[in-house]
Amino acid sequence: GFAQRRAFAETLMAALDQSGLASDTFMKEYGANQYEVTNDPAAGHQSADQAVILREVTRMTAKRFNEDVTFTPIRDPDGVGNGVHIHISFLDESGAPATYDKDGVAGMSKITGSFIAGVLKYLDSIIALTAPSDVSYLRLTPHRWSAAYNNLGFRDREASVRICPVTATDPSSIARQYNFEYRAADAAASPYLALAAIIHAGAQGIEDAMPAPNVTEEDLSVLSPEELKSRGYVRLPETLELALQRFESNETVCGWFPADFAAVYTAHKRGEIAHLNDKDTSARCAAYEEVY
Repeated sequence: GFAQRRAFAETLMAALDQSGLASDTFMKEYGANQYEVTNDPAAGHQSADQAVILREVTRMTAKRFNEDVTFTPIRDPDGVGNGVHIHISFLDESGAPATYDKDGVAGMSKITGSFIAGVLKYLDSIIALTAPSDVSYLRLTPHRWSAAYNNLGFRDREASVRICPVTATDPSSIARQYNFEYRAADAAASPYLALAAIIHAGAQGIEDAMPAPNVTEEDLSVLSPEELKSRGYVRLPETLELALQRFESNETVCGWFPADFAAVYTAHKRGEIAHLNDKDTSARCAAYEEVY
């Protein structure tokens, strides 16, 4: 009941605090028994460390309450998925905010625009690392509040990368709040691999001095393939196998990792696909719910 869930939430937030995490919010999400917990920003790989700690502390708290918890990408084929949104912002060498420029496209500084452009360019090849389960691609479809195209959105929860709204009004506070989020990820991913893939892609965009991308506010699913291509958008892979193919065929992306990584990773994931071959969609969802 409500009292049980409130007690669970209060205990979880206290446990996260004791574990050293600075948790920002605990809120009810749209799906049945679905909740979102957010962490405060952390530097570098510490954010991946925190993601792991969050999962394990949540599991420990659930066990104490005789509850089950799952981080699976999607429980019900017809239901709402579970994403992991990775928020990113930049600081300069002095520690001052470097993500925002009031004169930039949608407020993006030059480095932000190039970073996001790199992420979007390589997104269809890194999604095998950020959404790495067979059922991840049930969620990554239009009109599921997730991501289906390699687009940057502003106030658009269907975009793969989104510039997040701010509540501040003065320039210095806006600069501190301003950030963007990578939305084409879920908790089946290793937080370390997901973060590495996104940062490599963004850094590639900076190295190549890519211009800031355009910002979309429309429904891309209604555009024809020709219209999408003319504007530089692609439909993200619709299956894990296709995502693996795009990953292993992209020499630039594979070059960001050790020499044997791509072969080992894709072999492991194809073994996962083969294990699920005789299961229907509901059974596949159930299998991931049990594991994650």
